[in-house]
Amino acid sequence: MNKVVEDLKYLKYTLFHPFDAFYEIKWRGKGNIWIATCLILAYGIAMILSNQYMGFVVNSFPAYKINSIATFVLTVAPMLLFIVSNWSVSTLCNGKGKMKDLYVVIGYAVCPMLLLQIITIGVSNIIIIEEASLLYSFNAIGMLWFYYLVFCGVTTVHEYTAKESVITLVATAVAAIIIIFISVLYFSLMEQVVNFVLTLAQEFIRRW
Repeated sequence: MNKVVEDLKYLKYTLFHPFDAFYEIKWRGKGNIWIATCLILAYGIAMILSNQYMGFVVNSFPAYKINSIATFVLTVAPMLLFIVSNWSVSTLCNGKGKMKDLYVVIGYAVCPMLLLQIITIGVSNIIIIEEASLLYSFNAIGMLWFYYLVFCGVTTVHEYTAKESVITLVATAVAAIIIIFISVLYFSLMEQVVNFVLTLAQEFIRRW
C-alpha cells in the first residue's frame, strides 16, 4: 500500500518536474508500469463517458452513433502506435530508451488530459453556451500539457537534444503512417485470401 501511495506521489512530481522525473524513471526504476496502464485505460473510458455524458450545450455527437468499443480503440491505439513507432525510429537514431520507458512516459503524460477531461464532463452539465469556451480551454491545456510531457520524456529517456527530439518525433509520425499503411494492406490481402479459400471450399462442396 505504501508503495502505491509513493508511486502516486511520484506521478504528481512527474507532472511538474518532467525532466527530473523521467530521468529517475529511466535510470532508477521509479516509474510504475501498472499505474501507466491504468491511466491509459482510464483515459479511454473517459472519452467514452465524454461522448455519452457531456452536456448538451457542447455535445454535438449523435447518441445513436456512439460506439464505445470504437471510441476506446481510437483513443488508446494511437498511443500504442506512437510507442512502437518511436521505439522503432529511436533504435536507428541511437536512442537509449526502451519500449517500457516509452510506455511509462505516455501513461504518465496522459494524466493531465485525463483529469481535465473528467472536469470537462462535470462542468459541461452546469454551464451555458456562452461559457463553452471555458471547456475548450480545459481541453487545450490538457493536450498541450500532454505534448509537453511526451516531449520531455522522449528527450530524457533517449538522451536526445531538443533538436534531435523534434527530428525523431517527425520521423515517428512518418513511421506511424507507414505502419498503418502496411497493416491495412496486410489485412486487405488476408481478407482476399480468406474469401478465395472460402469460395474454393464452397465450390468443392457443391461439386462433391
